[in-house]
Amino acid sequence: MKVGITGVGTDRLRSFQRLGWEVAHLEHFEMGSDAMSVERAILDWWRIELALPAYLSPDDLPIGGATETAELQMMPVWLAIERIKEVASRVRELVSTAA
Repeated sequence: MKVGITGVGTDRLRSFQRLGWEVAHLEHFEMGSDAMSVERAILDWWRIELALPAYLSPDDLPIGGATETAELQMMPVWLAIERIKEVASRVRELVSTAA
C-alpha cells in the first residue's frame, strides 16, 4: 500500500503501474499544498497513531516513495481509502471557508 502525490500530466502513476502497482483511489486538488496536507495526515496516522513502519526500503522501490508505504495486512486498502476521503473532505472544507 502506498500513498503519494503527483502532478497532472506527469508520468509518475504510469511508472508505478509498470512495476505492477494498481491505482486504488485518486483525489484531485487545485493546489498541490492541499494534496500534501492530505498525504502528511495519512502518513502521520500510519506512523504516529498506528505505529506502522514504512514497508518498503528505497532498494525495494528505486523510483522513490518507499517511505510512503505500509504493509497491506496491517493497512487494508479500504481503510486507507476511507481515511483519505475523510481527510480530503476536511481539507476542502477548510479551503472553501478560507476563500
